[in-house]
Amino acid sequence: MPVTVRSRASRRIGYGWRAALVATVVAAGLWTATRHVAGVTWGQVAHQLGQVSGGRLGLLALVWLSGLTIYAVVLSAALPGLGVRRGLLLNLTGSAVSNVVPLGGAVGTALNWRMVTRWGHTNASFVAYCVLTNALDVLTKLALPLVAVGVLVLQPGDVPRTLWTISLACGIAASTLGGAGVLALRTGPPTGGRRLRARLGRPLRDSASLIRRALNDGWPRMLVGSTAYIASQVLLLDLSLRTVGLRPALSVVLVAAALERLGTLLPVTPGGAGVAEIGVIAWLVATGLDPASVVAGVVLYRVFLVVMEIPVGGALLGGWAWRQRQRAAGLAEVGA
Repeated sequence: MPVTVRSRASRRIGYGWRAALVATVVAAGLWTATRHVAGVTWGQVAHQLGQVSGGRLGLLALVWLSGLTIYAVVLSAALPGLGVRRGLLLNLTGSAVSNVVPLGGAVGTALNWRMVTRWGHTNASFVAYCVLTNALDVLTKLALPLVAVGVLVLQPGDVPRTLWTISLACGIAASTLGGAGVLALRTGPPTGGRRLRARLGRPLRDSASLIRRALNDGWPRMLVGSTAYIASQVLLLDLSLRTVGLRPALSVVLVAAALERLGTLLPVTPGGAGVAEIGVIAWLVATGLDPASVVAGVVLYRVFLVVMEIPVGGALLGGWAWRQRQRAAGLAEVGA
């Protein structure tokens, strides 16, 4: 068998087992969340979702898109010269690819690299952008449980021990990550052998310098934008639950959003699908809310966060690719 045929077969096999793994995790997680945790059937959930009006869906879509636009401000601050419009394009197209390809985070990142370099940014600036945006994303997800438990403490009643444990673990992880980042920026790239330093030292120093510059110039936009983006996700969850008839307290929604965000830290499935739903549904059901409505509201919320990015981002990616082909054809005609 020729090498190219074997490599294609290997890629297909690898893609197949990754797809099977993702599908298994998603199916098992959703089954556990609905049948075992909530104790409801999908028929009950579908009945709840069937009563959602088009106007409510439009409102949820508006909040979802507003949140993405806010996050594009954070992305534009992390990569000077990017702009909000291109930041939104990067976010949606990268997420669309990552949410379709099994374990496709690397594929989405590669697509974003291609787009960014086409716009004139350097490899070092893209590395700095990836490091900075991913660190901010993880830190905000770790900080939300601390805020949620803090708000819950102000409410009547005891805070479950599990939430105290989660908040403590998140606080330690956030402190460790933040301290490691500060130390890395101050000390520069790690030392090693002469050949390794020659190969990695200059690019790492360039990226670290760009990170420091982006933080110095854009930290207010990053801080405010990241906070507003998390707030938009909490609002989206609250509206999703209210759309199916629930009226949870703000403290309950904050904890639910925090648990859902923590579930997305596991990069096994797109957006943590099949994992993130378990914790949030378990918490909401434990507070006494109707189980069928809880599952319907969480599914509605997760559809906007994970599923909606696929058609919207795919359409934007198709438009970008078409413009690139048109531009290449125009340059070829000029050259001829």
